[in-house]
Amino acid sequence: PICSFFDTYSEGHMIAREAPKSSNILDRYILARWYETHAEVTHHLDTHELDKAARPIMPFLDDLSTWYIRRSRDRFKSDDEADALAARTTTGWILFQFSRLIAPMMPFLAEDIYERLSVVGKKESVHLESWPDIGVAASSILSDMEETRRIVTLALEARAKAGIKVRQPLASLTAPKLSKELAAIVRDEVNVKEVIEGTELMLDTTITPELKDEGELRDLVRTVQDLRKKADLIPSDRITLTITKDSEAIAKKYETELLHSVGAASYVMGDALTVSKVDTR
Repeated sequence: PICSFFDTYSEGHMIAREAPKSSNILDRYILARWYETHAEVTHHLDTHELDKAARPIMPFLDDLSTWYIRRSRDRFKSDDEADALAARTTTGWILFQFSRLIAPMMPFLAEDIYERLSVVGKKESVHLESWPDIGVAASSILSDMEETRRIVTLALEARAKAGIKVRQPLASLTAPKLSKELAAIVRDEVNVKEVIEGTELMLDTTITPELKDEGELRDLVRTVQDLRKKADLIPSDRITLTITKDSEAIAKKYETELLHSVGAASYVMGDALTVSKVDTR
């Protein structure tokens, strides 16, 4: 997932040295995780416990890559320019800090990450940079996000037990109270229309005809995205989509959403599902 950031970041965004400010809960969470990790690594380096200093790095990298950046990928290319900028700014700043943090232990990886970034006042090497500044982690955000991820895990386990794939939308999930922002994350991760407050976690597994159609749309979008990837297309490339008779009803019903989701200018009927790049010159 980190590669998806560099694909977007290559547009030339400069990374400031001061910590970014964002109202997005995901940005605030990863900043809190950074400060927590940085404090732990710094402490163990100061006490010459090199093995303990290295331990927090992989859990942080996992949270950064498989949770924060994966959840933020759509934000990088969002029509909401302010949120897209916040996502790129936060990710770039975190990677800049991370490259400095791992420099003593993983010098070549640190240098590779650093070279990919455009930082204000950039040095010739990450090894000429100073140690990152200490900050204060917002513990409430960390515990709230941990609870959110726990609920997501349990809900996905309920889906698996019911034999319902994640791309199939469901009506609702009943779960302990969450903030509006965190409930939205659960809603997207579990793919439900609504998160309802309740004391017991319960997934509504009833699939209505409307939900079934939405699931077929998700499958179609996923297939087209796989075709785009195989054709080595980048997110900004526009395509003409050819669909088969089997997908015609879904394409007509959700035409606007389908075309927007796959970056298509239009679609035509054919014998096979294919994509072709539109020449915009």
